[in-house]
Amino acid sequence: MFLTDISIKRPVFATVLSIILVIFGLVVFNKIPVRELPDIDPSIVTVRTLYKGASAEIVDSQITQKIEDIVGGTPGMATIESKSEDGRSTVKMEFEPGVSVEEATNEVRDRVSRIIDNLPENATRPEIFKTSEGNAITIWLRLRSQNLSDLELSDYASRYLRDYFSSVEGVGQIILAGEKEISLRVWINPIALAARDLTIADIETALQKENIEFPSGRLESKQIDLSLKLDKNYKTVEDFRNLTLKKSRDGSLIKLKDVARVEFGPLNLRTLFKGNGYPVVGIGVYQQSNANTIAVADGVKKK
Repeated sequence: MFLTDISIKRPVFATVLSIILVIFGLVVFNKIPVRELPDIDPSIVTVRTLYKGASAEIVDSQITQKIEDIVGGTPGMATIESKSEDGRSTVKMEFEPGVSVEEATNEVRDRVSRIIDNLPENATRPEIFKTSEGNAITIWLRLRSQNLSDLELSDYASRYLRDYFSSVEGVGQIILAGEKEISLRVWINPIALAARDLTIADIETALQKENIEFPSGRLESKQIDLSLKLDKNYKTVEDFRNLTLKKSRDGSLIKLKDVARVEFGPLNLRTLFKGNGYPVVGIGVYQQSNANTIAVADGVKKK
């Protein structure tokens, strides 16, 4: 009755009040976060480290446990869980309601930076990102080229587009699907190796002397496949093929090409990402827990 009486006795005041409320609503409308689901998820900070070629046990002992120990006392942390698998360590921390995910992420990043020198040399630098458990990917982008190979396309997406889209306001994490990391594939012929009185260890020793990293070997049919990380001093495949392994009894040099087929190729041949039937590199964008879904999608599209 109070509002009714005012509206009748003071119509001008009621009209002005209504206009003010409408204007206020219009101003606030564009600032309200738009989400498919309500923001009820806890803040999550994840630390992910890759150690290609290492078993789950080695990943757990040399990476996961060290990260757990250093981040275990982070203020405001409610729970911590980890997952160690072949070549990958994931440590996920859930924080109490009210804890700023930005501050928590910075604290975790600071703690992890203290142990980087204690992690295996061949492991990647720990990647730290913030998100909310259960968040779906906000937007998928597909990268395809008629001029670039799959390896070149993946390299371009990893070098430039990941950081490029990470700068969009509200973006929490960028993932790549179907990425093919360039590597050197050495297909070793066991028969040629034995005929020259060589072993896999001899090849590994020669590669290590050249500061070439090789995370693993895999048995492919009757040959042995080693995937190698590339050294900047080696520009062409021919440089690798001419790598000297040892001297033979007659004084001639035994080179890598004498016992193996050497070629550039993807580090992992077992992954494939397609769009409309064609191989592509997928770019997945996760938004932060409090971000506006439409604003994030529009920001990515404008980029």
